[in-house]
Amino acid sequence: MEGVANVNGGVDIDAIHAASKVVQVELGVLKIDRSYQRDPSQSLVDKIADKWNEVASELLLVSDRGDRENGHDGGMFVVNGQHRSLAARKVGVTKVWARVIDLRNYPDPAAIEATFRLQTNVRMSDKPLERFKAQLRAHDPESMAIQKILAEYDTEVNQVPNQDYGINAVAAVERLYRVDEGLLLKDMLQLLRDTYGVIGGKSTTSALMIGYAWFIVKHAEESSRSRVVEKLNEAGPAALDRRARTIGATLPGSLWVQYYRAIVDFYNERLQEKSKLEWRLRGAGSFGPRGWGRGGEQSGG
Repeated sequence: MEGVANVNGGVDIDAIHAASKVVQVELGVLKIDRSYQRDPSQSLVDKIADKWNEVASELLLVSDRGDRENGHDGGMFVVNGQHRSLAARKVGVTKVWARVIDLRNYPDPAAIEATFRLQTNVRMSDKPLERFKAQLRAHDPESMAIQKILAEYDTEVNQVPNQDYGINAVAAVERLYRVDEGLLLKDMLQLLRDTYGVIGGKSTTSALMIGYAWFIVKHAEESSRSRVVEKLNEAGPAALDRRARTIGATLPGSLWVQYYRAIVDFYNERLQEKSKLEWRLRGAGSFGPRGWGRGGEQSGG
């Protein structure tokens, strides 16, 4: 549109907000776009409904896409406030006040809506998978890059949580990507695919992926990759998990550290003493969830 700065892929979010209008909208015409919206929480809807106060309720944020052709879904969409809209309907309200943004002349309004949703979400914290889904729809550069990398290894972040396929631990994937803009993530994914054939489910828990990544960081140059693949394929994810938890019962450290120790232990099986690897945990404190980087040396057990 004329006068819109090249922000967020050619869209100035602030300009759209400044041009918005506060009006009453019919609840019955409002739609939800599941490409970026999370599934609603019925308990939250009930809680809001039980304490419903139309005066005290915040404005909904609604997008007006106008009429659409060529299969695109037009109409009015709730960007922020789907739980409030559902609660209002539950108590019999038919109209609510909303701030309406005009996206009738934008070719991809859902991407803009997703950006607004990420910026305005304050009532209920997003789960990592929900946030990542919205970021993808908003064309977030990092999320798009991660999606591209995962596709190279025939996997993806699950749109529905707790699946036996794909990747559920999206926060771990994001953190590993940020270590060096995807190089370590790619190396870890390659090792996982070489080991298990398919990347997903139990082979992509947060602790397992981070443990694999730390093994790569500390032992890539001194270990045999083919041996790593052979020994861990032979053991399988379940045995690796049992070994990690057994180690964790007697040694300090988070679960991903125990996975790393277990990987080293499996690698060392039946090797001569001079060929065995030693646990290397110096710097682990800045690599895990509290730090996520290769710097910041700390001693480990």
